[in-house]
Amino acid sequence: MELNARKKKILEVIIRDYINSAEPVGSRTLSKRCNLGISPATIRNEMADLEDLGFLVQPHTSSGRIPTQQAYRYYVDEIMEVKKLEKMIRTDIHRGFLNYTSELGNTMDHTARILSQLTNYTSVVLAPRITNINCKHVQIVSLIKNRVLMIVVTQEGMAKNVEMCLSFEVDPLLSLKLTNVLNSFLKNSFLRDMSSEFIDQIQELNEKETQLIHEILPHLKKALMEEGSEIHSMGLTNLFNYPEFSDVEKIKKLVNIIQEKQVLSDMMITNDGNRVIHIKIGSENDNESLKDFSIITSTYELEGEMMGAFGVIGPTRMNYDNVSSVLNYIRNELNLHISNLLMK
Repeated sequence: MELNARKKKILEVIIRDYINSAEPVGSRTLSKRCNLGISPATIRNEMADLEDLGFLVQPHTSSGRIPTQQAYRYYVDEIMEVKKLEKMIRTDIHRGFLNYTSELGNTMDHTARILSQLTNYTSVVLAPRITNINCKHVQIVSLIKNRVLMIVVTQEGMAKNVEMCLSFEVDPLLSLKLTNVLNSFLKNSFLRDMSSEFIDQIQELNEKETQLIHEILPHLKKALMEEGSEIHSMGLTNLFNYPEFSDVEKIKKLVNIIQEKQVLSDMMITNDGNRVIHIKIGSENDNESLKDFSIITSTYELEGEMMGAFGVIGPTRMNYDNVSSVLNYIRNELNLHISNLLMK
């Protein structure tokens, strides 16, 4: 839905004001801040139109309006601009990461801490664990036709079973060969090094076998990440600063989700096209317990491969502009420092 310039400006001012104040916005406030040269009566008419379109609601008859979830989505998609962080903030973030480049856990803790401090929301970071360090053995078992079962055993003794459907039929002999190729590689190198280009160069594989390894590898990486990803979170108490979270039960639900590693992993790693920043607002979150929250996340990479995710959780009246700018810059810093840590 497209709005004309005047309605878009009025909606933007209302959203920005409500994000800062958590108070309904009236026509007199807008007439002072919009600088549109129109009367409060005209502004009231425009606000009524925006309410009819589903962008605003009026909590009480005599009060101003507040944005709806639809308004926040429109703002994020059509109005918001992700600006470059101020140089001083960028410098502070960069210098901070330089002190945490020797140990992965410290880097993740620092990322969670700086995210929470810069946004004043709750931060969550999923640490990377996709290496040969936590993968002891992989077994490919043929089932029926092109269906196979992959058994992944970690160094900690945990087993993960993943059933998948491949492009070609896999008999026991072929499954044994695929198993041997995967384990031989994991014995001598890092799983992260098994890029598409490397797979294509494995001489003992024919074209069909190469294709099958290509299909199996993402499932193997995902299985290791699901089993091994450590969660680093900071700033849960920050949410008590927002009036919408005066109900402690809402915070309890969030605490329970943060403690559920698999639920959190699914929530953080989303398929949202080629977007760097992923934003879910209120009921857009699959988990019913998150309908009162907005979640902004991003991922970090190593040589083009996704290694983990990070983000913040806050109220639906989140400062989307600022958070997106912070995540965008920290993503670049994380990509750099993860490379320094894991490629030594």
